[in-house]
Amino acid sequence: MNSDAVLVGTDLTDQTDILLQEAERLALAIQGHVVLVHAVEPIEDPDRADADTRAFHEQLMSRAEEWMETRRRCWDRETDLCTCVQLGSRVGVLIAEAKARKARYLVLGSPFRGEGPPVGIGLQLLAQSPTPVLVVP
Repeated sequence: MNSDAVLVGTDLTDQTDILLQEAERLALAIQGHVVLVHAVEPIEDPDRADADTRAFHEQLMSRAEEWMETRRRCWDRETDLCTCVQLGSRVGVLIAEAKARKARYLVLGSPFRGEGPPVGIGLQLLAQSPTPVLVVP
């Protein structure tokens, strides 16, 4: 029961550093910790995937774990940093982690990018999150 968790959804880009700064600010305020979460979106149902598809998913998971390990090694802040990589839909993984960890906050990059209306994962998370969402531009 980690009710002091601040979850950060990452797509493994450089914007994650900005999200982590905001998450740490929140974690310090609640005397909590940061959990960096990445979902590897399957290209087909993992239970029905052939050997090549499973190998592809495993390779993506391995690369994400390496990226996360680099973040953990370089983390020199006042709060603890945990990481989580899972195979599944991005929305499903983040919602499940927020519920399982009883997270206090979910920190995301903005779904409002470029021209036109906002779309995608960010809006789905705003609508479905069991916890308050901080959207960082």
